[in-house]
Amino acid sequence: MADWPGVALEHISDALFVTDRAHRIVWLNRLSEKIFGITAEEGRGRPVAEVTGMTPLTPLLDDLFEQGVPPEPAFEKVEAVIKFSGRRYFFKVAVAPVVEKAGFEGALVQLTDITRFYEMEKFKGDYISIISHEFRTPLTSVVLGVEMLRQGLLGELNKRGEEVFDAIGGDCHRLTKLVDNLLELSKIESGTIYIQAEPVDAAELVREAVRPLKIQAEKKGITLVTEIPGAVPPVAADFNKTVWVLTNLIGNALRYTEAGGTITVRVRVGTWRLFFSVKDSGCGIPPEYRDQIFEKFIQVRGPAKRKGGAGLGLAIAKEIVTAHGGEIWVESEVGTGSTFTFSFPLFRREGIMG
Repeated sequence: MADWPGVALEHISDALFVTDRAHRIVWLNRLSEKIFGITAEEGRGRPVAEVTGMTPLTPLLDDLFEQGVPPEPAFEKVEAVIKFSGRRYFFKVAVAPVVEKAGFEGALVQLTDITRFYEMEKFKGDYISIISHEFRTPLTSVVLGVEMLRQGLLGELNKRGEEVFDAIGGDCHRLTKLVDNLLELSKIESGTIYIQAEPVDAAELVREAVRPLKIQAEKKGITLVTEIPGAVPPVAADFNKTVWVLTNLIGNALRYTEAGGTITVRVRVGTWRLFFSVKDSGCGIPPEYRDQIFEKFIQVRGPAKRKGGAGLGLAIAKEIVTAHGGEIWVESEVGTGSTFTFSFPLFRREGIMG
């Protein structure tokens, strides 16, 4: 009987290859041979980074071998320029353990070509950027006009008039924030935003993110605590953008946690990465939202009505984390709370790992 599993793997529409624990190629399918310009025989025993030119695979494989199970999430988007053809690809990468009778032996790496979808997303991002810029000019004029009227520069307002203009001012503020977030997201997606990764103290990152939100937590009767190990190696990060990610996650936790609840900001050290998590005791995320929580314009409807944003904060956070070579995910149970976690590569003197 034919080896149907083997035949399927050879002809599957994704590039597949198997590595051992030393990150050396063990096997390649036909599509991998075509993309990387190398036969399975030529590639066998050579380092993955040498054959593929994809350095982001290193931390993914390290995490897999360290934990013995696929990392969560088990995929990330990777850009690669293939030396053989000079072509630029965008892959969704998934890794899974390969287990033999004797035990855990290596990893199966799956590369799904998403280049066409990435290019479509870039076109959409450019369009959003143009529209956002067009909105900004008239919106600025409206905001200035509203402020002049509220301050009585064009005549006194009665109490009802003040209430109306307060409402208009609030809507203008939300629209301005939406436009700013759209512009920020389009910059990140187009690759024009600059990530300046430097050796950064994780404790300082957490302190800077928590500091402006302590008063808000106290007013709501929520306990905001931090858990940071005594000795934490520096992380490769853009300080301001990382603080923005943490602040956004903590702010979301405050929004969905009731008085008497607790929010814990925790740092954990891995072999090649540093893990930041924000855990709350809030209402949790319904199952139907968990797989799309990091998509644009997704707003979670909790058990109680709460004023939220436009559903862009987590999408921007994901883009920033991904631009650093990291990952972000959520674990949640309705009625129990949520834990958002993201990872960044550690900083080494010889360069950024991963």
